[in-house]
Amino acid sequence: MGLLQTTAKPAKPSPKKLTPLKDIEEYPVPAYQFAIEIDDPSGNAVTVALFQSVTGMSVKRAVDPLTEGGVNNFAYEFPGHVSYEHITLGAGLTSSDFFWEWMMDGQYDGRAQAKNFVLVQRRPNPDYASASDDIFKEIKRWNFFNAFPVGWRISDLSLDDSQKIVIESLELSFDYFELRKP
Repeated sequence: MGLLQTTAKPAKPSPKKLTPLKDIEEYPVPAYQFAIEIDDPSGNAVTVALFQSVTGMSVKRAVDPLTEGGVNNFAYEFPGHVSYEHITLGAGLTSSDFFWEWMMDGQYDGRAQAKNFVLVQRRPNPDYASASDDIFKEIKRWNFFNAFPVGWRISDLSLDDSQKIVIESLELSFDYFELRKP
């Protein structure tokens, strides 16, 4: 197989503001791959992007200390609230403007459009034999709730780097996420 190959059938067109990924053939198939699925207005999951890196996925639990009078050698610790870091998604820049438009939506009126989305970790299916089989095998799914972009960037553009792929990165804030196994 060559570096560029078809990884899935193109998605069907969907309503405005939710543009399915059409140029999926542009992506080199990595050993692991992350897909972003967002429900269109009719409730169908649409793959809007494929990412090769996801950074910042972490959860922390605060600790609330409590000291007891007369006990000076330790403090009790109780579990506090849980917080989530921003995540950053990175992939080769394509012709899709979905993430740029999501980032810039509401720039003049101080609002951001929150979306629920699913991050799907998948890998090539070793049992793939025919068109009726799935090309990819899901490993894990994370459901993110009330996510909105807080940062967008692309890698530096330079003549010196003409052999490199331009990387688009999107940083997202969200309320929380849940892990779901397929």
